[in-house]
Amino acid sequence: MLTCDNPSPMTLEGTNTYILGSAQAAAVFVVDPGPSGHPEHLDAVIAATGSAEVRAILVTHRHRDHTGAAQELGERTGAPVRAFDPAHTIEGAHAAADPLHDGEELVLPGQRVIVRHTPGHTSDSVCLWLPDSAAMLTGDTILGRGTTMLDYPDGTLTDYLRTLEHLAGYSGTRMLPAHGPEHADLSGCAQEYLTHRLERLDQVRSIMETEGHDVGAARLGRLIYGEQSPLPEGVTTKIAQAQLAHLSHLGQH
Repeated sequence: MLTCDNPSPMTLEGTNTYILGSAQAAAVFVVDPGPSGHPEHLDAVIAATGSAEVRAILVTHRHRDHTGAAQELGERTGAPVRAFDPAHTIEGAHAAADPLHDGEELVLPGQRVIVRHTPGHTSDSVCLWLPDSAAMLTGDTILGRGTTMLDYPDGTLTDYLRTLEHLAGYSGTRMLPAHGPEHADLSGCAQEYLTHRLERLDQVRSIMETEGHDVGAARLGRLIYGEQSPLPEGVTTKIAQAQLAHLSHLGQH
């Protein structure tokens, strides 16, 4: 894991780039190469691959802090860029770039990578399951610290709750997030996220009883996170929109 120097309230210490492959591997995968404009990070990633062939560059979702450097890394290594969203796939010098699909197994000597479609943060979010090392790369679906925002309307709370229920089933699995530190227990982290989201929904229901069911998303976001929230209002409004849309899905709004 190499962390790009792009810290922010949304990226924590920066974007974590992972190089997947066994020791002295002849070929590796690079996951989430980071944003554009950070040549020192790209140089460090290429140096860390050593003499190994970069078989493919995998991105966990469409946000620019994950995809921005993908094209340049592909040009420098000849590797294709693969993503769940076909719009973010880029042909390699010697290999096609098919979109990732749920359940797909990517194989290197000594390393298997299984794609899990995990929508919620975005509709195209994937996690990457490493069954041989009992680890899951979670992208932005679960962060190493704090909680992730849902990029509504592309990402929905309805999808996200299902995703968290799915990830909670991975007991005995290490969690490798795209931002923040790793954790030893993916299942526990997913369950904590799920509990937090359900508690927030109860808070929204309580606010709607007081404010009325026509409370706007902007005001709802301020009531949940406070007028002095460190999060931009656009972010808290998106979160509130996702919550209201989920309650509508349940027939409660």
